[in-house]
Amino acid sequence: MHRLEQDFGDEIEFFVLNVDFPDARQAMDAYGIRNRSTYVLLNAAGEEVMRWSGPLEGEQVAAELAAFLESGE
Repeated sequence: MHRLEQDFGDEIEFFVLNVDFPDARQAMDAYGIRNRSTYVLLNAAGEEVMRWSGPLEGEQVAAELAAFLESGE
């Protein structure tokens, strides 16, 4: 995740929710996050574009983020 943030942080804003903290519950409920290692990509309107669960394959996710940025969505 940190590498993705380094590579795309100028164009994509990253937020980390700690599922152990009650303050994260509202956002988790809003985006249907039920467990750890869930990643959600939202567009500028706050709509879900992609979702990943489990361990990230960094290169695959990087390619999907790059494609998202190229799409101009």
